[in-house]
Amino acid sequence: MELDQPASVDVAEVEAGAPISQKARTLAAECALFDVTPVGLAVHPCPIYSIAATKNMKWMFTGGDDGFIRKYDFMASMNGDALLTAVQKHGLVDSVQRSGVMTSAWELEEVPSPAKGVTPDLSAAAPAPASKISPVYSMAIHSEAIFMLAGCESGNINLFSVRHDEGQCQHVLRHHDKPVSVLTLSGDEKTLMSGSWDRRAIRWDLNTGTAIREFKAFNSHITTIQYKPNPSMPVQYDLPDAVDDHAALILSFDGRASIVDHRDPNEVVKSVATLSGVPNSAPPWGVSASWSPDGQRFFIGRRNGTVDEYDFGEGKLLQSIRLPRDSGAVTSVHCMPNNRHVLCCSFDNIRLWDLQYTPPEPTEPGGTVSASMNLDSEFLQPIVPFSIIPGHHGGVIAATHMDWSSRYMVTVSGNRGWDGTANNMCLLYSVNSAQA
Repeated sequence: MELDQPASVDVAEVEAGAPISQKARTLAAECALFDVTPVGLAVHPCPIYSIAATKNMKWMFTGGDDGFIRKYDFMASMNGDALLTAVQKHGLVDSVQRSGVMTSAWELEEVPSPAKGVTPDLSAAAPAPASKISPVYSMAIHSEAIFMLAGCESGNINLFSVRHDEGQCQHVLRHHDKPVSVLTLSGDEKTLMSGSWDRRAIRWDLNTGTAIREFKAFNSHITTIQYKPNPSMPVQYDLPDAVDDHAALILSFDGRASIVDHRDPNEVVKSVATLSGVPNSAPPWGVSASWSPDGQRFFIGRRNGTVDEYDFGEGKLLQSIRLPRDSGAVTSVHCMPNNRHVLCCSFDNIRLWDLQYTPPEPTEPGGTVSASMNLDSEFLQPIVPFSIIPGHHGGVIAATHMDWSSRYMVTVSGNRGWDGTANNMCLLYSVNSAQA
């Protein structure tokens, strides 16, 4: 079955002549629900810490605990003939049939600091005998795979060429002194934000390779950095991402969310998510946060099995979404483009939560809810505010990647060097948008 264009895409409802990705993005922003189906698995021998992909999802990259950066042909993985063996499919849902097509891989080597006055040859074919291989804690890639960056255990950030001389380290950004846990490119892809276990967030100029801003007012490891969406900018595939390159949301491991503005000369870090009525406090730890597409709200996944929704303008807690008991810590969250659904990835399952859910009215004597209600409508009204996405079960989700058009999704399992156990799975999903 071809997955390049989901069956739910109705070209009559969007601009004629627009690219398929633009049509899918338009429908995803207006849809009533999503159908997310796992179709493939990229087999890994180790926990996976990071995921990155090009804007058109042609190439996908994963970074693992073993220090390898693996490159996959994503479209060949979704639509090709490579199938999983019976042993590899054991324990997976029936829809997972295809195998990830890996095209190349290279190691993330620690490049030692050069002696003063000496310029090292980073493109040498033979690595140094004493070179150390670092786990791939974080990655960021150019939208057209011109270059990619990977965070090392030492605090270095290696810049690799991808299109030409694939896997060759061309430059090293040095400023952090502990593992680099987050890498985020700006919308114009000319600057980079990095976060580390050394409790610092740094903004880099990629044209010069120098650090231009440094934010230090954090009490624990940096876990997430996301630029604020800018709804006033046009959302088009051939334009830079519609984000505000001046404002970024930074989440630290202690659960505190902060906003930094690169235009502020004093490098002030404004805390925006604290316990109600308790100044300078921090809720239970969090390792993942996500903006809503309109930039008015953001969501934080917590250790206690909740997802907190905050209002950005007022900085107050709007609601706390509590997952079912024994779901485990929420280690990855992602707000869908329709501003209505949120992916909540916990240890047990991945749930798609409906923020506009209203409980159904009782239809049986005694005030009970009938499971067979609304049979005359196209979509049954659920009796719970979420649906469970099949595929993942029993493992810490390190990251969730949704492509620009919201047609594909990838989840990877790993603890990113912190707490929890992983199932070492990289699952590939097809996402279809359904209209009400």
